[in-house]
Amino acid sequence: MSVLAKAAILMGAILAPLYACMMVAPGLAMKGVRLFPRSRVMGALLSLIAFGWAGWLLHETPLGRFETYRQAIYLLLPAICLLVNIFNSELLAPRALGGIMILVPAPLLAAARWHPSPWRYVILVTAYALVVKGIALILSPYLFRRGSERIVKSDGLCRAWGGLGMAVALLLIVLGITVY
Repeated sequence: MSVLAKAAILMGAILAPLYACMMVAPGLAMKGVRLFPRSRVMGALLSLIAFGWAGWLLHETPLGRFETYRQAIYLLLPAICLLVNIFNSELLAPRALGGIMILVPAPLLAAARWHPSPWRYVILVTAYALVVKGIALILSPYLFRRGSERIVKSDGLCRAWGGLGMAVALLLIVLGITVY
């Protein structure tokens, strides 16, 4: 199984339960979406994941003329994560989610770069859409609340968006199993 197949299946497996919740229990999904932006626990967890992932990418990436600062960066990364959680806790969850959305495309683009199937463009478009949405969430975390209010305005609308998201998640899983 290729790296692209694993990535597509993993993305689909992560998205499917979220969208299934929107379809099956729209009230619970609506409550979760409303509480998410100000959740300190989710903000801390997602920022820990984002900083950990960024540290791993720094470990894997050649830094060129900044190579001498590599050890200092490793030492500062946990301190920066802690300081962000203390002093930037306002709407930290959407910001951290945006940071993760910016980090996800790196392995996706590397895996899809030389894949011969034209279906790789599904992953490429998804990756670039994640980057744009991630940048928007980091710069303007209130956009999460505004966008999600439109999606979860009513039970029917929540179910419809959940169905659309589930179709995308299943498409990614099927592509990962059959094409990639």
